[in-house]
Amino acid sequence: MGDLSENFSHKDFVCRCNQCRGEEFKIHLGLVGILEQLTAHFKKKVIVGSAFWCDDFLEHENKEKRSFHNKGKAVHLKIEDTAPAEIFKFVEGIAEINGIGLYPKEEFVHLDTRPKEKRSLWVKEGTHYTALTPEKRKQWNL
Repeated sequence: MGDLSENFSHKDFVCRCNQCRGEEFKIHLGLVGILEQLTAHFKKKVIVGSAFWCDDFLEHENKEKRSFHNKGKAVHLKIEDTAPAEIFKFVEGIAEINGIGLYPKEEFVHLDTRPKEKRSLWVKEGTHYTALTPEKRKQWNL
């Protein structure tokens, strides 16, 4: 039982950097609802690997300051015993999710609630982020 929803606690969404040491977090409650939807659909535990990123983390990692993680609107997740491609395909049908990334090597999926007009789908291949094309869909079974 979580303190934000049935299955999620604020601890699932804290920044995990060494700078703020988990003292900072932000999470869009609509995203928590989406994670509950994933839990209900797959009937398995959703594991949040990364959610909120504080400013110090973004700076330390040389990441863009306007990240959806920084706004509490993005997560990296896995679902136990579920292929990332299967998760990707399911979340594509959720209207509120407009940013979806497949990270095959790391075996997780990024999802965010960015504005619909900024919808983006991609695959991380090595160190490169590649837009999801029909060829990439076929290659990654999406």
